[in-house]
Amino acid sequence: MRASWTGNISWGLVSIPVKIYAATKSKQVSFKMLCSKHKLPVHYKMVCENGEELSKDDVVMGLEFEKGNYFILDAEEIKNLRPKRTDNFEIHEFVDLDKIDPVYYSKSYYMVPQKKKDKAFFLLKELLEEKKKAAIGKVVIKNKEYLCCLQPYRKGLLLSVLHYYDEIRSMDELENLDEVPEINEKEKELGKMLIEKYYSKEFDLSKYKDTFMEELKELIRKKMEGEEVVIEKEEPKEEVSLMEALKASIEK
Repeated sequence: MRASWTGNISWGLVSIPVKIYAATKSKQVSFKMLCSKHKLPVHYKMVCENGEELSKDDVVMGLEFEKGNYFILDAEEIKNLRPKRTDNFEIHEFVDLDKIDPVYYSKSYYMVPQKKKDKAFFLLKELLEEKKKAAIGKVVIKNKEYLCCLQPYRKGLLLSVLHYYDEIRSMDELENLDEVPEINEKEKELGKMLIEKYYSKEFDLSKYKDTFMEELKELIRKKMEGEEVVIEKEEPKEEVSLMEALKASIEK
């Protein structure tokens, strides 16, 4: 597996050589837009709002500072604004791991030492585990600066990219959350019974499959073999009260 980044953890005056690897992989289906007549890929042309067709040399980068008015920056200026490449993940502070809101997390990477039996790497891992702490710092990967959280994970460390504060939307912007309805004891009792019915002591991620992908592969197989494909429509569900739904779910 190819490392996504190679560098050092900067921990005070301690430097720990590390590598990171993407912890997840994308399995998204990528459809191509085709011409319905010729079954060939559709291509786009660059056209300005005046209707003039453009080449790449005709395009400049601009920021809209007010409606219809743009501030133009050339490629060299944008290049100079990019963060300077560094091979360090510099730790700025340590925080309680449970104080990091789950909504802050974006993407995660596995972190391993560059060399075997690196005492500094495993000392940091052990201390983070014992004290239930996470290290917060910044790192530049592929010309972009990321705010990250470093925490112990299984045999190594987990580097998680965090959203910046101004990227997090407030829930206060959302509707239907301020007026909480009264929930009676019977509804709570039935709800608890339903939770217990579906409760698992261990969370086994492997038992969950991407059913869309499996159904898509089966659909493609059938169409390639000339089989007739019948798509069944779901019948609309009949509306029932919360109490009726809870009782029916427990008895199911």
